[in-house]
Amino acid sequence: MDFDLFMERYGYKILLAIFGMIVAGIFAIIGIWAYVALKYLGLLFGGLIIALVAVRSLMNRRILDAQARVFSKYFYDDRRRR
Repeated sequence: MDFDLFMERYGYKILLAIFGMIVAGIFAIIGIWAYVALKYLGLLFGGLIIALVAVRSLMNRRILDAQARVFSKYFYDDRRRR
């Protein structure tokens, strides 16, 4: 079996497996971080830290989205120039 036939037959499966491992690794790192925070910092303080990180990430997304809209209005104005 030559390389082209191999990639045609198994290429998407290999790419899907690589992408799946990357996504699983991201979730594993987040899970390990949460476990360590809860174990070493205590349930109350670790839960508070995890909740603050979650709220901060959600708010940061909204803040960055609002900043992108404002900056696009001022820096990427598509009105005709005279």
